[in-house]
Amino acid sequence: MHVATRDELSAALDDFVRRFRAEPRLKQMTRDWNRTIHVAADDVAGAEFTLRLEDGELSLQPGPPAGPAELAVRADLATLAAIFRGEMSPTEPYMSGRLRIAASEEDTMRLDVVTLMIWDA
Repeated sequence: MHVATRDELSAALDDFVRRFRAEPRLKQMTRDWNRTIHVAADDVAGAEFTLRLEDGELSLQPGPPAGPAELAVRADLATLAAIFRGEMSPTEPYMSGRLRIAASEEDTMRLDVVTLMIWDA
C-alpha cells in the first residue's frame, strides 16, 4: 500500500488552487465568501496547510492559520491527498467518519459546491 507524504498533500493542494484559479465561475461565485480553511492530516505531524479565500482569490500557505479558521478539514494524509487530487469523492470518507469538517452547514455546502465545480467541470 502506498503511503502518501506531506509533499504529496502539498502538491495536491497546489493543483486544487491552480484548478480553482482556472475556473472563472468560481471567482464569481466566491467573491463575497471570505474564509480561512485549515487542512490537517491526523497521521503525519506537520502536515497542515491553510487555504485562504478572499474576494474570489484562493491562496495556499504551509502550516496552520495564524488565527481562527472558519472551516477545518481533517483526515489521514492519504485521504486528504486523494480528495484534493480529485481521485476520491469526499462523500464516502465523510459519511464513514474518516473525513471530518468543522464548519457551519452553509460553509460545508459551499465547499462541496467548489469541489464539485473543480472536479466535474
